[in-house]
Amino acid sequence: MIVSWWQRVGIAYVILYCLPGPVEMLPGGASIGEAFEAVERAIVVPAGRWLFGLTLTIFPRGSGDTTYNYVELVVQLALAAIIGTAWHGVRRGRPVSPRTRDHVTMFIRFMLGGIMLSYGWAKLIPVQMPAPGPERLVGTVGDMSPMALLWTFMGASLPYQMFAGFAEALGGVLLFWRRTTLLGALILCGALVNVVALNFCYDVPVKLYSSHLLGMAVVLVAPHLPRLANLLVLNRPIAAVELQPFPPQRPWVRRTALAAKVVIVLFYGVGPMVTGYQVASTYGFLAPRHALGGVYRVTAFTPTGDHGGAPLDGGPRRWVRIAVSASGTAMVLARADGSKGVTPLTIDPERRVWTFPTSEDGAVRLEYRVADNGVVTLDGPIGTGPVQVVLTPEGESQLLGRGFHWINEVPFNRWIRP
Repeated sequence: MIVSWWQRVGIAYVILYCLPGPVEMLPGGASIGEAFEAVERAIVVPAGRWLFGLTLTIFPRGSGDTTYNYVELVVQLALAAIIGTAWHGVRRGRPVSPRTRDHVTMFIRFMLGGIMLSYGWAKLIPVQMPAPGPERLVGTVGDMSPMALLWTFMGASLPYQMFAGFAEALGGVLLFWRRTTLLGALILCGALVNVVALNFCYDVPVKLYSSHLLGMAVVLVAPHLPRLANLLVLNRPIAAVELQPFPPQRPWVRRTALAAKVVIVLFYGVGPMVTGYQVASTYGFLAPRHALGGVYRVTAFTPTGDHGGAPLDGGPRRWVRIAVSASGTAMVLARADGSKGVTPLTIDPERRVWTFPTSEDGAVRLEYRVADNGVVTLDGPIGTGPVQVVLTPEGESQLLGRGFHWINEVPFNRWIRP
């Protein structure tokens, strides 16, 4: 009896946690999802105040581990306990029917499969963790947050990122069929254990979400644990499991269900692939590269007029490195005093002008010219007077230029450019 109560509470919790995800994918579902979230917020915010004395003003936006998310988790558990208890009472403690368990399993299969396909395609077409650009390479490891370091080392090896994406996508697609569900869930357990460990160890704010995805994969494997133990541990024969499809009796219902499954598989399988290609073409590795993108060493920073005695040449305000993003729309400016700043950049190839804002000097507008060897010379006012800046390309970084080698006579374990 207590087992069936726990099962009902668990079923209610899984559905509550996944909402409004499935609804948002339907036509017009975005507005329904917004209404659901508004109702949920109207419950979670007072609950945070009454239960924990918290005033929740920060809501999930990029981070899935906000204080709001933890209070939301408590609210969902409480609601699941209430719903599961009421359901248990209505059914008078009878076990959960095989049909209900099958339908819930199918719900988890399709939810988890679709989510993992979207994450898998984002790595197979490497847009989730792009290769570190010039603006990332000009910084130091010590300047990075743990999450930035994780994104950098994943993006530095596109084959490894694609391998991780293949595991996620393969496990996800196998969940769409009953006969391959166990295999897909086992693959995802391995992939998601690694994802959860990375999220916890590198402080990525999707710890709750990734842990729930791992929990869903474990739920799909759990009914088969005795069989797996017999096969893998005890070396005993195992029998095939009965799939129990519970097909609809009416032909039109069966045809409609089959059509719906085809649409769902295509939506999850093709949709993320198209989105990933669009993102890669607009912002990622397939996007056009600006001719001046790259990392530059400032080899000359010379005042060409009266600066009112400001110590620019050799002083703390002197520029030492510049990184221009691959798109040519942003740059990182590193100064002699160790400070670095990211700023938007506009390069006008017709007027031959760089324009960017700085907190110290306001809007800076510099004329530029490019030599045949790639050296860029900037001329214009900076601060209190005109300056000439000479930028020499550094070339490809060790991180991205090393490449793959079958043979390594000695370890190539360099942490600084020689």
